[in-house]
Amino acid sequence: MDKKEKTSPLRRPAESLLVVVPALLAMFAIALYARMYRVFLWGWWLDEFDPYIRYYLAKYTLQHGVGWWWSGAHFTQFWYPYGVDWGKVLLPGTSFYGLFVHSILAPFGVDLWHAVIAAPAIMNALAVFSAFYLGYRIGGQLGVANGGIRVGLITALLVAIMPAYIERGLSAWFDDEPISLFLIPLGLALLIDGLKRPWAGALAGAALGYIAWTWGAHFYLWNLVGLYALVLPTYYYLKLVFTRSQRAARKGRQQTPQPLELPFSARNLFLSYLLFYVVYALFVATIPRYGVESLISAFNILPTFGLVVTATVWLLDKLLGAARTVELLRRYVWIILALALAGVLVFITAVAMGLIGGKFLATLLPFGRSAIVASVAEHSTTQFYQILIRYGPVLPFIIASVPYLFTPGGLIALSYLLTASYAAATMVRLLVLLAPIAAVTAAIGIVKLLDSKRLGFLALAASTISLVILLVSAFSVASQPTQIVTSAVGFVSDDFLDALMWLKTRLPPYEPVASWWDYGYWISVVGNKTSLADNSTINATQIGKIGLGMMAPPEIGASIFTKQFKTKYILAIMPYSTYRITLQTQLVPVLVHDYPPGGDFLKSYWMTRIALENVKEAASILGASPGMSPDDFIYTRVMSYPGPPPGSYAYFTIEGNYYPVPLNLNRTLYAMLFSKVRFFPIYGNNTQYLSWIFEGVEQGGAFTSFRRLQLTGGNVYLPVDATQRLQGITTYVIQGWTLRGVDVVIDPLTGRTENIPFITAQTGPLRLVYVSRPNGWVVVYQITT
Repeated sequence: MDKKEKTSPLRRPAESLLVVVPALLAMFAIALYARMYRVFLWGWWLDEFDPYIRYYLAKYTLQHGVGWWWSGAHFTQFWYPYGVDWGKVLLPGTSFYGLFVHSILAPFGVDLWHAVIAAPAIMNALAVFSAFYLGYRIGGQLGVANGGIRVGLITALLVAIMPAYIERGLSAWFDDEPISLFLIPLGLALLIDGLKRPWAGALAGAALGYIAWTWGAHFYLWNLVGLYALVLPTYYYLKLVFTRSQRAARKGRQQTPQPLELPFSARNLFLSYLLFYVVYALFVATIPRYGVESLISAFNILPTFGLVVTATVWLLDKLLGAARTVELLRRYVWIILALALAGVLVFITAVAMGLIGGKFLATLLPFGRSAIVASVAEHSTTQFYQILIRYGPVLPFIIASVPYLFTPGGLIALSYLLTASYAAATMVRLLVLLAPIAAVTAAIGIVKLLDSKRLGFLALAASTISLVILLVSAFSVASQPTQIVTSAVGFVSDDFLDALMWLKTRLPPYEPVASWWDYGYWISVVGNKTSLADNSTINATQIGKIGLGMMAPPEIGASIFTKQFKTKYILAIMPYSTYRITLQTQLVPVLVHDYPPGGDFLKSYWMTRIALENVKEAASILGASPGMSPDDFIYTRVMSYPGPPPGSYAYFTIEGNYYPVPLNLNRTLYAMLFSKVRFFPIYGNNTQYLSWIFEGVEQGGAFTSFRRLQLTGGNVYLPVDATQRLQGITTYVIQGWTLRGVDVVIDPLTGRTENIPFITAQTGPLRLVYVSRPNGWVVVYQITT
């Protein structure tokens, strides 16, 4: 049974409520304000990319009813020209939740758009209450005065201000995490309750089961509960075996079996887990993306094994009792070890057979990831500083809590902490998965240290400092602009919004527009056009072909987009900034490409890798020899001046920042990005055309004109050591330039043109039709042949 708490100053429930309820309401208010703060600063826009499709499907469901999720619907505005059935690809839980919030707020005049922007902040703020519940259940088994209430309140406070909770629970983050961060602690607390009241297992199945309708990471939670069903009886049986062995050793003889009692009811464990399993399985089986086949997949091996073990524990306890079961386990422990080994072998076999793949395999085995998985920043391996940013202030308290987690409730926290820590270490995306248990275990560590006679004062000071650091970090996170406000490059700019409005108003409805897959949802949902690929990344071959079209020579790229994708418009983005270098005491302005970083030029590395990995003819079209890295023929290194020993390379840098340089502009994307034609709508006349940082400039005079230094047959030599000497010759040349003037359309209505006599990239069959305002970062080209 649970350990009894020490004498509590709050002896009556009414006294506890007078403290707990106002405290939780205050924390909820703080949490809600922090999560809504960003829309007050930056406006009512959805964040990132996935929330836009969640909103789109919520709107579609509002218009057509929920039945289409099961009957199917073909959406031709996405993944053109094939289309997609989102009911089989995505999960409905987030969209359903948005509709629920809208139904509550609609009587007050709130439309669906504003409802779904506020929805994640509301749900994530409510996590204050579910986190208190989990902290209360685990803390109540610590054996300290008011352990449940104290741990619960500190957990709730941490959830209110912890950056790891806030960053994926902000308003506008209309995605799976805000809902899951509320339901995870609720479901786990109900599982602990199930050890006393088995019916709570069904509620736990419903709470965690809804995550199966919301987030692909539900497979982790499903297996976590299965692991808990194995760990709980194993730990206590081993503990009983060890206790009996110690008693026998002290008496010097084999002890006669004495009545023993497990600290939980084996019957309740089995019944609660059975109810959880059945309810959870119903949620999984009834959703089109998974279906009944998920219940017989590799993902259900551990949960099913947990069901078998809990049933066995109940039968052994019923037929033999704990004492005789312990004796049996001591005698046949090799069988248990054999079963554990068999389980490991089954897992290895499932991986070898490809039954576990994609992001799930990348989490379990963080090496050999496919190019598509590796190209996503949030799929990268976690760096230690990323852990410190989110959990650093409470990390000592989390570590301090571990010795106190060997209780019926604490074991699920320990299992969660260890496994989620591994997952978070292998993939940045899963750092958020650690947040619920990090808050609970940090609260346990704080409470136990505060009760220490020697460390109590130090713990109070340290916890106060930690909370202040978290509060400051929380404000920083809460004030971050949404992705679309920063044009997807982290720098506040209206360029991409301007581009989307141009697409929406100047091109025919549902006109196909090619782009890299990052921007597919924006093009379809905000721009009201048809995209070729998006963040769902369901068709690696199609994404590879888009990458091939972008990185092939313009004539070949144009053919790929017109013949294979039946589209004549291509969108690309590359930020650039004016930078002044010192050249012979003069400040010379030049253009730095992909600064701020995050545009398509840097992503062209992944376009190339994904094309090579998924399209057979990519290597020959791109000119890649076997084993050649994209670094070697797309963009890469520049020799420094006067130069290290032959064969040694240094990156092209400005003030210590790395800037890769294109090696061949005879590629569709590079021709679009580096053509000087794109500057005309921004600068308006020839005298304002600056050089790219890698082109070189003319010395002497008043620096009123800027021409390339070394020109040979259309090649431009890369300069060296740009901050000190933007001139000279290196062994690298950039190919794909033209020395001829280029006619630029300056009046679309009359067709009047103006000739630009400067060097520019050869765009071939591509004609510039749009440049974004105010910075000219986004361009749209039309294929003319």
